[in-house]
Parts: sequence; structure tokens; C-alpha cells
Amino acid sequence: MRFFLPALLAVSLLVGACAPAVGPGRLAAQALPTHEELEALPQLMGVLSADLTVEGAVVLADDLLVPVGVTLVLRPGTTVYVVPTHSTKIEPEWLSAGTELLVRGSLRSEGTAARPVTFVPLPLAGLGDYVWAGLLLDGASESLIRHTRIEGAEQGILCVASSPEIFGNHIVGCRYGIVAQAGSNPAIRANLIEKGEAGVFCWRGSHPLIENNRIVDHNEEGVFVDQSSAPRLADNHIANNRIGLAVYPEGPRAAADQARDNEQDLRLLGVPGGRP
Repeated sequence: MRFFLPALLAVSLLVGACAPAVGPGRLAAQALPTHEELEALPQLMGVLSADLTVEGAVVLADDLLVPVGVTLVLRPGTTVYVVPTHSTKIEPEWLSAGTELLVRGSLRSEGTAARPVTFVPLPLAGLGDYVWAGLLLDGASESLIRHTRIEGAEQGILCVASSPEIFGNHIVGCRYGIVAQAGSNPAIRANLIEKGEAGVFCWRGSHPLIENNRIVDHNEEGVFVDQSSAPRLADNHIANNRIGLAVYPEGPRAAADQARDNEQDLRLLGVPGGRP
């Protein structure tokens, strides 16, 4: 049975776990719940009307909006089963046609190394590799994403005018691992970002701290920086990507020593032989 979370109960919801979480550095190996087990879990969707704390197993059954002034907390060990959608919705409230967790208030994904928060996308035939939209922070405030495993999203974490703490996460098999745009300055530290199309993108005047991350095994760029952005890169391991670091000549070229063993370690954009 599907149901909306009652507004009067939305301050704190504690749910018993259905399956063990998967820690950073491991691929999802647990058996998925049956259809009946999924239907019995709390179904997250719609617009939160009050602060919500979740622990255990829940289902992201459709788009969920955390509006301004509202906080969603995911406690250690939480497993979020994501129901993908074939939707082509164009409503202005949402940023993506896929199932999304859209945050305009505050998100606190509070996993630990021993008990990470895990987003597990459910299979849906015909959707290809990227079956949901991801965690989308649009003007979000006071947010953090720690020790959280995100798989199979169009964008693992998208920051639009948002500057969350992004620490110790495992982002695997997402088209874009982390995207910072529109003046976002997140602290991106100690994450494993792997096996997608691209690792970290910096767009439109964003200045994130990108420190001590492993960014590996992407089909395109490990790190991409446009002309208007100036991230700080330190002590990253950027390897086994098609392109390690793609920057314009005035960008952070000194970070090229963090890109090793890529098909092309450094690509200068906007110059002959580079990409416009």
C-alpha cells in the first residue's frame, strides 16, 4: 500500500531496516526486497510539509521536494530504494524528468563509515544505465552528504547555488558524479567517484574545494572546469579516465600533477587540439 507521510507525523519517523546497507567501496550485493516488501515500507513522495527524520528502509516512490525552511535527515544505516520512472514530466517545480530528491531547504544525509546511507535504484527495463535523477540541491542551505552511496543516477549530486559538505561518499555508475554550478562552492572531500561518464563538473562561476578524492574509471572527464569557475584541487587521485583534467588555459592547470594514468592526463580547452 502506498501512502503519503502524514504531515503531523513528519517530525520524526523511525522505520525498521529491511536490508543491510552497502558500505563505500563495495557494489550493491544484497538481494532486493520483494514487491510486497517494498509496498509495505514507507513511501516518500510529494512535498514535505515539516521536518522529517528517517531511519531504516524507505522507498523513494516518486519525486520528493524538501522546500525552503524544511529539513530532511537521513540517519546512519538508512536504505532508500528508488523507484525509477519513464516520466517525461515538464512541470516547472522539478528539475528532471526522472525520479529526483529535490532540496530547496536542507538535506542532512548523516551516514558513517560503518553505517552508510544507501540509495538503491530499482531496475526498470528500457531506462539504460541512469535510472533516476539523483540528489538535486537547488538553493539549499546548511546541507551535508556524508558516507552516502549513490548509484545509477543522471547526476549523483547536483549543486545549484548550493554549497553543501560532501564527504566520504561512494558515487558509482552515475552519468555525472558531482556537478557544481551557478555559484556553488561545496566542499568535496574524501569521496570515491567512479565508473560513470564524468566525475566532477564545475560550471557557471562555481568555486568548490575538491580535496583528497579518488576520481577513477570514467568514460570522459575526471574533472571538468569551465572558464568562469575556479575550484581548489588538492591531493586528489584522478586516474583511469579518458581525460583526467579538462580546463581552460587560465584554469587550475597546476592540478595536472593529480591526474595520472589517464588516456589523456590534461586537456586544455579552447585551444587548437582542445575542445571548445
